[in-house]
Amino acid sequence: MKKSAKLLALVLALALVLTAFAGCGGTGTSGSAATPASTSGSEPAAGPDISEEVTLTMYLIGDRPVDNDLVFEKINERLKEEINATIDVKFMSWSEYEQKYPLIFASGEDWDMIFTADWCFYNAQATKQGFWEITPEALQTYAPMTAETMYPEAWEQAKVDGKVYMLPMNYQELTAYVWMARGDLMDKYGIESLDTFDGAEEYMQAIVDNEPSMIPLDVGSDYDRQFVFDLFWNVESNAKGDARYAVLPPTNLLNCVSSNDPEANVMTTLDTDIFMTTLNKVKDWRDRGFWSRNAVVNTQNNTESFQAGKSALAVMNINTAKSLYATLQAEHPEWDVRVFDAMNGAPATIQSYLANGMSIFSKSKNPERALMALDYLRNDEICHNLFCYGIEGVHWEAVGEHGLKSLPDSTNYAYDSNCNWGVRNDKFWRTVEGGIPNAEELTENWKATARSGRYLTFVFDDSAVKNEVAAVSEIYNSDYKLLQLGFTDDPEGDVAKLKTKLEAAGINALQEAFHTQALTFLENNPVE
Repeated sequence: MKKSAKLLALVLALALVLTAFAGCGGTGTSGSAATPASTSGSEPAAGPDISEEVTLTMYLIGDRPVDNDLVFEKINERLKEEINATIDVKFMSWSEYEQKYPLIFASGEDWDMIFTADWCFYNAQATKQGFWEITPEALQTYAPMTAETMYPEAWEQAKVDGKVYMLPMNYQELTAYVWMARGDLMDKYGIESLDTFDGAEEYMQAIVDNEPSMIPLDVGSDYDRQFVFDLFWNVESNAKGDARYAVLPPTNLLNCVSSNDPEANVMTTLDTDIFMTTLNKVKDWRDRGFWSRNAVVNTQNNTESFQAGKSALAVMNINTAKSLYATLQAEHPEWDVRVFDAMNGAPATIQSYLANGMSIFSKSKNPERALMALDYLRNDEICHNLFCYGIEGVHWEAVGEHGLKSLPDSTNYAYDSNCNWGVRNDKFWRTVEGGIPNAEELTENWKATARSGRYLTFVFDDSAVKNEVAAVSEIYNSDYKLLQLGFTDDPEGDVAKLKTKLEAAGINALQEAFHTQALTFLENNPVE
């Protein structure tokens, strides 16, 4: 990786030198990234030709904020001035994105940019030629600010078969789960803390016993399902110490290895010695009525349900919690919302830069201009802050150099909630002042034990096993989903049936492919 990073740096540096000697107008920093082609006929162009105005279509994940159009009106004013382009934003809700995301690539629709991530179809679409390749030369020509600021390791992580198809976020992130609870209900039933599973269970049981109109934890979208199952899985895996399990991406193929196994022996998650323990704990919560019997078909995610007052508890990552906390403080101060560590002793994960990113459609009619737009969204402070926080003076106001205060209208465009995550940039990042009171304490505790997964940057090439991938993915989205939410009256019997289905679907061929590629990955990425 170090050699590749140095090579990239040399390529970019050489491009800069050649540009300077060629006498071209530099693409520089914000405000001078591109100049329309000269009309003199004899004078060379000073940069990329942006003489024709274009409208770019961008797809994001989640629900459209009320003030999204107001915010992008401001962003588009900036982009029109700088690169003669504007952006039309479309959204795929949390309840539909897993089904809709792959379909828009084959729909024949004219679009340009999309949010992607290691958990959101990046590898799948990169290997299917769904994304436009971003070369070092294209980066230097059309995204010079990104060329200067991207972390070298982020560029390396984004490679699929040696090529890059994503601009990863320029943001170093810890991922950890938290509980968000109603402080007024905690006080009402004498619950002091939710820092352990026992505390969370006591609180949810109090809701079951005393608040018949509320759902303790209203698990909805597929994302929620993974959150809840992961809570127990991570604790059980962490108890194994250095032999903890690493689930190989993509997670819907159900393959994992022991993190310290030099032979990378692959097994399904069902074959691990912690799966039944995890399943029985999730089943216990389901049997006690902690989530609805309709959880499998519920399309409203648990944070939306909590915000609507339908449920008493929500689980989410810390970044989502920061945004929702600020919103609820404005909407429902009487709830006395409180946030607790849901990790139960398991370490936080140091995410790869691929946890969030932006890609360009391989069939875009304006891929170069799309790259220029992404360059501005992530590196131009005006565009970045609008996208991430909303309109200053309307949705937020600055507090010092690195803080912000959410204003009442932030309910219409909440902090860091507009699927802006792919353009996050450390340089401009602001945290909410007056936000979660114990946020710093939580973060410091997580930093002390955080780990970067051994296979965090592993990318699976499914080109030789596409039929098996499709078959196992179907099982994951049906039978496995039921188990993750504890919907089973016979855990051992249903697991045995599921293993039989997986064998018929070709899980053994998948494991062989994963094993070969995992060994190559370990060879190319030795522990330093």
